[in-house]
Amino acid sequence: MIINILDKGVSSLIAAGEVVERPVSIVKELIENSLDAGSKRVDVIVQDGGIQTIQVVDDGQGISSAQMALAFHRFATSKLQTVEGLDQIRTLGFRGEALASISAVSDTTMISRPVAQDIGTKIHLIEGDIVNITDQGSPLGTSITVSNLFANFPARRKFLRSPGAESSKIVNLCSKYALAYPDVAWNLTLGDKNKFITPGNGQLIDAFAGIYGVELSENMLPVKSYLNSDISVKGLISSPKISRSNRTNINIFVNGRWISSNLLNQAVAQAYHSLLKERRFPVCVIDIELKPSDVDVNVHPAKTEVRFLDPGAVFSTVQQSIRQTLLEESGIPAPQTYEGKNKKLTEAVLGSGAFWTSNLKSSTNRTTNIPESMIENLQLQAPGQFTHVKVLPLLRVLGQIQNTYIVNEGPDGLYVIDQHAAHERVLYEQVLSGINQSASQALLNSVVVELDSHLIDSIDSIKDLLADIGFIFEHFGDSSYILRGVPNAFHSSDPKDGFVDVVTNLLNENVDDRRDAASKTIACHAAIRAGQTLSLAEMQELIKLLEICKQPQTCAHGRPTVIHLNSNYLESQFGRR
Repeated sequence: MIINILDKGVSSLIAAGEVVERPVSIVKELIENSLDAGSKRVDVIVQDGGIQTIQVVDDGQGISSAQMALAFHRFATSKLQTVEGLDQIRTLGFRGEALASISAVSDTTMISRPVAQDIGTKIHLIEGDIVNITDQGSPLGTSITVSNLFANFPARRKFLRSPGAESSKIVNLCSKYALAYPDVAWNLTLGDKNKFITPGNGQLIDAFAGIYGVELSENMLPVKSYLNSDISVKGLISSPKISRSNRTNINIFVNGRWISSNLLNQAVAQAYHSLLKERRFPVCVIDIELKPSDVDVNVHPAKTEVRFLDPGAVFSTVQQSIRQTLLEESGIPAPQTYEGKNKKLTEAVLGSGAFWTSNLKSSTNRTTNIPESMIENLQLQAPGQFTHVKVLPLLRVLGQIQNTYIVNEGPDGLYVIDQHAAHERVLYEQVLSGINQSASQALLNSVVVELDSHLIDSIDSIKDLLADIGFIFEHFGDSSYILRGVPNAFHSSDPKDGFVDVVTNLLNENVDDRRDAASKTIACHAAIRAGQTLSLAEMQELIKLLEICKQPQTCAHGRPTVIHLNSNYLESQFGRR
């Protein structure tokens, strides 16, 4: 075996292939350079998905004529000087490979003028070789045009997708950077069609509206910053009533850099736990700020992945910030006062029920009691900590329709509650927190349960958890188990079906948290059903229990428990406005 030094042309193509995978790679490198140059306006013009032409124009610092040729050398950069500087990277680019790699696989023309020059400079390169450098009149900033992509690299060109598919990737990327930098005015043009414009006024919600539309922007919640020493989180998150079928609208930035991170995607998913239906995902713009020395951005050629010094701290800060915002601000409007003609009500007395229902309830007509541990937990909270009141206002029960929905009057219109979903939420929180779970209820008549063979093979791995949540059972030979006790929350539910469902769900290979999965299944089985008639006292009791839940707006599986028909909607429907 003979070892040779690669020809410069071959090594350049290999290096370019690491940085420039497709047209969107070029757009990413160029707009990052524009942002590092302090631009306040960036225009991106794309023809045929970038296969034909990509042009990025900015109003940044520009490059002097003396530095123009040097900018296209490999490892030529103004952003990094020493090894120590890698720990303090605050720019998006730093390797000095972008322009050299782009020019190696295309025809590239750059025109630039810094403030110190009265006239700009134009440089033209073909496949990495400089063709000419001339003076060129131009405004302040830089314009780069890339054409004939991969003309000298057919192996890469043949793997490009259709112009439409390549354009879609560019739109997605530019949208992310427009969200990360709302103080920059962005303009993306595909062919002869303008895709989006943002105002560059520094308001994230305005940049978001320019990309996603005004209607969606009205359903976004600003993240309340949760500070953890040197880590902060800000941005926008969608309310639980908005969701998507995939994760593509979860936008995560670290120190202004868009990244792809399974860790942080999981943090977002956990924050929305039980607030969205299964396999539904939110729309988010999450900007994480931390010390540059606590994050390594030099782990991927395209700089789309990072490594954290303390990933657990970052994970928990993101998860807690989003979760706290959702608990306080999502779902149903949070009335603080109720204005009437002759009175103004602002508070409810703990233990007496909602101010709407306190005059309807008495100790003699209550069918069940609120668990003492839940009352004690509420009494320990300071007056300003009743986050459930911000999500679900205090309600007065009017009645039941279709033996399924409970109709309530609230401070601003009508609130219709799904009785099964509401009771499921109540039971889920009770079971998960240990309420109604401390002991089993023995069955009057033991039940023999037949399990499938694949469940029997694995049931030993969850025996302790099943016993902990209240199931008393023993092997009865072959595929049979005898069930002698069930969790207190089951009440009159079918113990056999409930046991089988809990076991089946716990042994599902996709379950991450088995205790949570068991709590969901128990709550669903034990909850009152649609079609079940409730007395007024039972409805009042259910609403009262829902009011003191931590997350009353959804059931354990993310379905809404309540919908709100506000006064404006009612007035418009009846022609009163």
